[in-house]
Parts: sequence; C-alpha cells; structure tokens
Amino acid sequence: MNSRNPSFVPAATLLAAFLLVAIHPGAIRAESALIGGSLFASAVVSDTAYIMVGDRGKIFLSNDGTKTWEAIESGTRFALSSVCFPDDRNGWIAGQMGALLHSQDGGKTWQAQSPGVDAYLLGVDFLDPLHGIVVGRDTTVLTTSDGGATWNQSPLKTSADLFDDVTLFAAAMIDTRSICAVGDMGRIFITEDGGESWAETKTSLYDEMSMMGRVLYAVVYDSGTLYAAGIDSTFAFSKDRGKSWTVGDTGFVKQDLFGIDFVGEFGLAAGSGGHVIRTSDGGSTWREVEVPEKVWQVFLCGLDLKRNGSGEVAGLVVGERGTFGHIVDRTIHWQWPLAKRERVDR
Repeated sequence: MNSRNPSFVPAATLLAAFLLVAIHPGAIRAESALIGGSLFASAVVSDTAYIMVGDRGKIFLSNDGTKTWEAIESGTRFALSSVCFPDDRNGWIAGQMGALLHSQDGGKTWQAQSPGVDAYLLGVDFLDPLHGIVVGRDTTVLTTSDGGATWNQSPLKTSADLFDDVTLFAAAMIDTRSICAVGDMGRIFITEDGGESWAETKTSLYDEMSMMGRVLYAVVYDSGTLYAAGIDSTFAFSKDRGKSWTVGDTGFVKQDLFGIDFVGEFGLAAGSGGHVIRTSDGGSTWREVEVPEKVWQVFLCGLDLKRNGSGEVAGLVVGERGTFGHIVDRTIHWQWPLAKRERVDR
C-alpha cells in the first residue's frame, strides 16, 4: 500500500536531512565540488552560471559551467532548502527559520528579505523578478508582487477538515494569478487570484476518510503541464492548471522522489538511494538512469533543468555529501567532494 502516516513523512525524510552538518566555507577548485554536508537545491542561472545551496547556509556559485566553484557568503547558518532564478540576475533562496535571501547580481551577493514568519520555508518559485511564492511548514504560504519588498501571508483555509497544519514542500507559479502548492499526504492546493483564496484539488493521492495519502515533495510547471513527484516514486500530472490530476506509473515503488523537472517532453526525477529516472515522452514512460555506485549511497533532492542557448537541455541535480551531477545535453556527469587536502583556496 502506498499510503503512509502523514506525521511520519517530514521527520523521516527531507526535514531530517536539512539538519546535517556542513564544512566551513571556502573557495573551491573543481573537477569535483566540495562541499561537505548536504546540498538541497540547485538552479541554472545562465548557460555558464550554476548555483547550489545546502545546510548551514552554504551557497556555491560557478560561472564557468561547473568547472570551478566559489563559496558565497549567505549571512545565515540556517539550512537553505530551495533556490529559484527567474532570470540571469534575480534569484531567491528560502530556508530554515524563515530565512529568505535575494540576489540581484546572478548569485554573487545576497541580501536578507523579511517574510514576517519563522517557519521552515521549504519551497520558493518566481515567475519573473516581481511575482513569487514561498511555502513551508505550518501551512505557511507567502506571496509577493514586488520582488519580495513585501510578502503577504496567504492562509490556506480551504475546507472544514483542514484542522491541522500542513507542511507544503513545493509550489509552482503558472502565471501571475495561478499557483499550485503541494505537500503532506498528497494534498494539492491551487489559487487563481494570486493567493487571496485557495481551493483543494481532490485526487486519489489523498484519502479524505482515513486522512492519509502519498506526500508530494516537488511540483513544476512547463509547457502547459504541472508535474508532481513524491513518496514511493509517486508521479502525477495536470494539464488544466491543477484542477484535475492523472496519477502516472513510473514503474518503481520503493524509492522516494524528492525532485522533478521538465523541458518539453524530456524530464528527470531524482530521490532516495541515488535513484534517477528519465522520460522522453512527457512522463508516459520512464526508465532508470544508471548511476555510479557512490551515488547509491546518497539521496538526491535538488534538480533544475533549462534549455541553453544551443538548444540543449542542461542542468544540475544535487544531494547528500556534496554530491552533484552536471546535466549536459540530457546526460548526467557526476562529481563528488574533494578531500580536504585537495581543496584550493583562492
């Protein structure tokens, strides 16, 4: 059975992982990037610029296509769980204890914003440099229409049975008014008025009678379709802006999926035990990606794909113990932390 006790999921998976210990910051050389503790999220900033974030406020930036990395000062030691760049200049990072950071120079420097909450912020998404959303624990939903100068709390009061707080792991901006948020027990929420009101989508992922379901850790929007992934290799998609969902079959059941992304019909999903799967037909069929043995020992949870200037699909997938994979033309090139004696300071 795929249902699980909703109180078990966050503590046993990503939330526990966010508290792992990282090494001291420093500049890094890089056939392999460094990094020590766990990486939780990544973003493709441009054709040559990439960023990774992780535990204890760690931010790493590459401006040469992941050949070398620089440790960037974040101003916080809280875990950073999500990162988003809607263009090659403006980026946001969300994390523990309401940590919310903004960059206007492609990730070289970061300034704290004030969301007005101290909840664990687990997901951030921006449509453009003005319109964005942040979600997290304790049913936290915050929206902005001015680039984060002000953040508005958007209470998820959708139905009489929403007595307890829900952990929301991710959100996807569809347009300036339409947003989808997913999280505990497979619950899916949508808004069509920029977050002023929300509706809950009924799916087979959540059983209202037992109040149990399959938690969703990730949701993305691409080319008119929402894609979501979660526990037990759960995969679902919606072609009507989240109003109805089709639960797909990846062919796997034991691995959890912590990240998913699509560019057109091509998609990747990654998660526990170094598990990576890919599709070339919009999720109708999936196949497992062969990974090195080292990757079997870690979880993967930060995945970002974009089409570069040459028309190729490029991106990053990151995870535990500083492991990351650079995606070049749909192929993953894995790298691991350097030994301490191999680190090169600049």
